[in-house]
Amino acid sequence: MTATLDTEGIVRELILWGEEAPGRRGDRTVVAQSYCDFTLEDDAAVDRCITALRASDEKLAKNPGTMYNWQRTWLQRHEGGGGTVSFGVAWYDEEFFNDKKNVFMERMHDAIFSKIGISADAVHVSHWRVVAN
Repeated sequence: MTATLDTEGIVRELILWGEEAPGRRGDRTVVAQSYCDFTLEDDAAVDRCITALRASDEKLAKNPGTMYNWQRTWLQRHEGGGGTVSFGVAWYDEEFFNDKKNVFMERMHDAIFSKIGISADAVHVSHWRVVAN
């Protein structure tokens, strides 16, 4: 893992490279991005979250035709336990992005979040479309 210190003195650990790993994106063009923050109350939930994201990332890496991919995943540990897991999603197809960008709000993800230990109010997601100059 790589740790970085930002200008405010916050230490974040790099957990995954995602689609930013060499050769992973290929010739696909990012048309939109999402930014996700999960706040986890204890270290066990952090471990479960990272394990789930790694497993998902491995599946995505094996499917070069996927229409989305994880981007870098970071962990900021909280004093006393837990932490915030932050990552991006690169979207390669506009229609797919429009259809799936809020999938994290569906029942399937409720079960995943519950198993990991992420409460609904601890999930923050924002989206952007890439605009060409």
